Amino acid sequence: MAPGSATLAPMLVTWIAFGGYAAAAVFLGWLAHARRRRGTAYWTADRQLGAASVGLSISAGFLSISWSCVYAVQLFYWYGLGAIWLITVPWVLALGGIYLLSQRYHALPSFSQPEMVGRRFGVAAKRVVALALFFVFLVWGGAEIYVAAKLLAPGLGVSVGAMILIIAVVVGAYATLGGFGAVVSTDKLQYGVVVVYILAMGWLAWAGLQRAFVDAVVVESSGPLWFGLQAMGARSAEPWSRLLAPGIATIVLTFAAYLPGWIFETDLWLRVQAARDRGAARRGIAIAMANALVFVGILPLFIGVTALTIFPAGDGFAAELGNEGDAIFVALVENFAPAWLAVFVAVGLTAAAMSTIDTCTNVMALSLAYDLAEVREGPGAERWSQAATAFSVAAATLFAFNTASLWDIFYLSSGILTTTVAFPVAAVFLPWATSRMVTASAATGFVATFAAYFLEAGGYLAGLQPAWLSDSGLGYILWGMGAAAIAAAVAPMTARFKP
Repeated sequence: MAPGSATLAPMLVTWIAFGGYAAAAVFLGWLAHARRRRGTAYWTADRQLGAASVGLSISAGFLSISWSCVYAVQLFYWYGLGAIWLITVPWVLALGGIYLLSQRYHALPSFSQPEMVGRRFGVAAKRVVALALFFVFLVWGGAEIYVAAKLLAPGLGVSVGAMILIIAVVVGAYATLGGFGAVVSTDKLQYGVVVVYILAMGWLAWAGLQRAFVDAVVVESSGPLWFGLQAMGARSAEPWSRLLAPGIATIVLTFAAYLPGWIFETDLWLRVQAARDRGAARRGIAIAMANALVFVGILPLFIGVTALTIFPAGDGFAAELGNEGDAIFVALVENFAPAWLAVFVAVGLTAAAMSTIDTCTNVMALSLAYDLAEVREGPGAERWSQAATAFSVAAATLFAFNTASLWDIFYLSSGILTTTVAFPVAAVFLPWATSRMVTASAATGFVATFAAYFLEAGGYLAGLQPAWLSDSGLGYILWGMGAAAIAAAVAPMTARFKP
């Protein structure tokens, strides 16, 4: 056998599996292109999605590499059971809020959130919301590409940078070709693959836990490891079972930052608006809620907590787990997966990544072309829509090359959703809301949240806020919310000074 052939053979099989999946995704994109009507159908999928399509598409979006496969597991590794307050509980509550509100929003003729806001409050408000959404989903899409490339590159024998470009080309091909219909079609395929992938990761975690238990020795006076019951959160240094391990301040600020923005998260509402009727929309959300309990709660909790025993943190994060525990899945595969499963893992990673990347870039393109440029019908509309999608994929790819911390990414972007998007969309049904109020609140919230983030990161807000707020690192969200609220209150008063 030639030197290195033992290594090259699994890598070749992995490339074949990756290429086969990529080809299937591109084919589904072409099929969506061939079947749909032209014009606004590129963005709306003809508003004919059934409950299963809505539910599985939403689920595929949050069963992503950076979200449920890395960030959720990472949080449970950091804080143990207490991480449910930082991701599982607010996410399920947000889906519950969407379930209740879908009855009203689905009845609107508008498809996108900026369009809803613009119909009620004018062009300026619509543009602010559209720009905010472009930024949020740029951040999320770039993070997803980065994390996927980081996890896939070793198994395929390429650099992370090369993997970023490969992923971008595949997603760009089918998303540009088929639009929103292609996103939903591939989501259903991706959902099935990702579910099996995450279950496989749970099985590997169980195998690793059994090995750790067999190899366990008495640790000082605490007794044997006993399936992780003695493990301490890698960041909190608290017993994994402590329910408030992240701290009250972080939990409260998480709810403040996440819940309002998540309840009005655009990619979820696009599925609601694309449903064939309100019943299909609500049944779809119920399917997504059930998936969230399992795949953003139970399984990430199990994997994160078992990792505390398999890869104990000690005085710092285990080196093989990457940056603060963001490579737990890679470590599980390298230590416990047979060769055949490692190949399937590559396909699962690919599906999990693409399900979110295409969703994010679709929202970016929708904001640019449908809401800002109002490219919908007429000659050239199809080409401009596809160009906007290709541009969005390229922008997310550039952002991926400059991604490092998922913590900052998810909190800052979710904070922008809360301070800039949530109120304008909610205000569509508030009779007392005015155009001045909504536009001022959204614009001020967007700018203030950004400014406060960099001021807090530089330590300039430490003297203006209590220690508990500074220690949380999330004070900028409250500053942004406060500025948006003040702008909403003051804006109506400026009408009397209009020349």
